[in-house]
Amino acid sequence: MRTLYVDMYNKLIIATFALFLSMSALAQEANDNVVSAETAFYNHNVDLNKNRIELYPNPAVDYIVVHIDNSTLENAEFELHSLIGNEIKIEAEEIGNGRYRIPVKNYATGYYFIVVKDENTRFKKAFRFLKN
Repeated sequence: MRTLYVDMYNKLIIATFALFLSMSALAQEANDNVVSAETAFYNHNVDLNKNRIELYPNPAVDYIVVHIDNSTLENAEFELHSLIGNEIKIEAEEIGNGRYRIPVKNYATGYYFIVVKDENTRFKKAFRFLKN
Protein backbone atom coordinates (compact mmCIF):
# COMPACT_ATOMS: atom_id res chain seq x y z
CA MET A 1 0.00 0.00 0.00
CA ARG A 2 2.82 2.37 0.90
CA THR A 3 4.53 1.85 -2.49
CA LEU A 4 1.27 2.77 -4.21
CA TYR A 5 1.24 6.11 -2.40
CA VAL A 6 4.93 6.72 -3.15
CA ASP A 7 4.36 5.91 -6.84
CA MET A 8 1.35 8.24 -7.01
CA TYR A 9 3.31 10.96 -5.20
CA ASN A 10 6.24 10.65 -7.66
CA LYS A 11 3.89 10.86 -10.64
CA LEU A 12 2.24 13.94 -9.14
CA ILE A 13 5.64 15.60 -8.64
CA ILE A 14 6.65 14.87 -12.24
CA ALA A 15 3.33 16.15 -13.63
CA THR A 16 3.57 19.31 -11.50
CA PHE A 17 7.15 19.89 -12.63
CA ALA A 18 6.23 19.49 -16.32
CA LEU A 19 3.26 21.83 -15.95
CA PHE A 20 5.37 24.39 -14.11
CA LEU A 21 8.08 24.38 -16.79
CA SER A 22 5.60 24.77 -19.63
CA MET A 23 3.69 27.54 -17.84
CA SER A 24 6.87 29.42 -16.89
CA ALA A 25 8.03 29.36 -20.52
CA LEU A 26 4.67 30.73 -21.68
CA ALA A 27 4.64 33.36 -18.94
CA GLN A 28 8.19 34.44 -19.78
CA GLU A 29 7.28 34.77 -23.46
CA ALA A 30 4.13 36.74 -22.64
CA ASN A 31 6.05 38.92 -20.18
CA ASP A 32 8.69 39.74 -22.82
CA ASN A 33 5.99 40.78 -25.27
CA VAL A 34 4.09 42.90 -22.74
CA VAL A 35 7.20 44.73 -21.56
CA SER A 36 8.28 45.45 -25.13
CA ALA A 37 4.82 46.63 -26.17
CA GLU A 38 4.38 48.75 -23.04
CA THR A 39 7.80 50.34 -23.42
CA ALA A 40 7.24 51.05 -27.09
CA PHE A 41 3.84 52.60 -26.33
CA TYR A 42 5.23 55.12 -23.84
CA ASN A 43 8.53 55.86 -25.55
CA HIS A 44 8.73 55.57 -29.33
CA ASN A 45 12.51 56.08 -29.32
CA VAL A 46 13.27 53.15 -27.00
CA ASP A 47 15.97 50.65 -27.97
CA LEU A 48 14.43 47.20 -27.43
CA ASN A 49 17.92 45.67 -27.37
CA LYS A 50 18.73 47.31 -24.02
CA ASN A 51 19.66 45.05 -21.12
CA ARG A 52 20.53 41.95 -23.13
CA ILE A 53 21.16 39.26 -20.54
CA GLU A 54 22.81 35.88 -21.12
CA LEU A 55 23.31 32.98 -18.70
CA TYR A 56 26.02 30.40 -19.32
CA PRO A 57 27.07 27.62 -19.10
CA ASN A 58 23.69 25.97 -19.06
CA PRO A 59 23.67 23.32 -17.66
CA ALA A 60 26.06 24.56 -14.97
CA VAL A 61 28.36 22.53 -12.74
CA ASP A 62 30.54 24.87 -10.65
CA TYR A 63 29.25 28.35 -11.45
CA ILE A 64 26.88 30.29 -13.68
CA VAL A 65 27.94 33.49 -15.46
CA VAL A 66 25.43 36.29 -15.98
CA HIS A 67 26.44 38.63 -18.81
CA ILE A 68 24.56 41.94 -19.01
CA ASP A 69 25.16 43.78 -22.28
CA ASN A 70 23.94 47.17 -23.55
CA SER A 71 22.70 47.91 -20.06
CA THR A 72 20.69 50.72 -18.52
CA LEU A 73 20.86 49.03 -15.11
CA GLU A 74 22.35 51.21 -12.39
CA ASN A 75 22.77 48.64 -9.60
CA ALA A 76 22.19 45.05 -10.77
CA GLU A 77 21.31 42.61 -8.02
CA PHE A 78 20.78 38.86 -8.21
CA GLU A 79 18.48 36.39 -6.49
CA LEU A 80 18.65 32.61 -6.76
CA HIS A 81 15.46 30.58 -6.34
CA SER A 82 14.89 26.85 -6.30
CA LEU A 83 12.28 25.35 -8.57
CA ILE A 84 9.68 25.48 -5.79
CA GLY A 85 10.42 29.15 -5.11
CA ASN A 86 12.70 29.04 -2.08
CA GLU A 87 15.21 31.88 -2.14
CA ILE A 88 18.86 30.84 -1.77
CA LYS A 89 21.44 33.32 -0.53
CA ILE A 90 24.19 33.95 -3.08
CA GLU A 91 27.26 36.13 -3.51
CA ALA A 92 27.74 37.34 -7.09
CA GLU A 93 31.31 38.15 -8.03
CA GLU A 94 31.78 40.86 -10.66
CA ILE A 95 34.39 39.62 -13.15
CA GLY A 96 34.33 42.63 -15.50
CA ASN A 97 32.67 43.79 -18.72
CA GLY A 98 29.16 43.33 -17.34
CA ARG A 99 29.84 39.72 -16.29
CA TYR A 100 29.02 38.25 -12.88
CA ARG A 101 29.98 34.78 -11.62
CA ILE A 102 27.66 33.00 -9.21
CA PRO A 103 28.90 29.77 -7.57
CA VAL A 104 26.43 26.86 -7.70
CA LYS A 105 28.82 23.95 -6.99
CA ASN A 106 27.36 23.12 -3.57
CA TYR A 107 23.71 23.02 -4.68
CA ALA A 108 21.70 19.93 -5.53
CA THR A 109 21.14 18.91 -9.13
CA GLY A 110 17.99 20.46 -10.60
CA TYR A 111 16.43 23.56 -12.08
CA TYR A 112 16.97 26.98 -10.54
CA PHE A 113 15.99 30.55 -11.38
CA ILE A 114 18.32 33.55 -11.37
CA VAL A 115 16.46 36.85 -10.98
CA VAL A 116 18.27 39.93 -12.27
CA LYS A 117 16.83 43.10 -10.81
CA ASP A 118 17.54 46.79 -10.38
CA GLU A 119 15.41 48.78 -7.96
CA ASN A 120 16.47 52.14 -9.45
CA THR A 121 15.27 51.36 -12.98
CA ARG A 122 12.46 49.01 -11.82
CA PHE A 123 13.90 46.16 -13.91
CA LYS A 124 13.28 42.54 -12.95
CA LYS A 125 13.63 39.42 -15.05
CA ALA A 126 14.03 35.71 -14.23
CA PHE A 127 16.12 33.14 -16.09
CA ARG A 128 15.98 29.36 -15.69
CA PHE A 129 19.06 27.12 -15.68
CA LEU A 130 19.92 23.53 -14.92
CA LYS A 131 22.52 22.66 -12.29
CA ASN A 132 24.21 19.29 -12.97
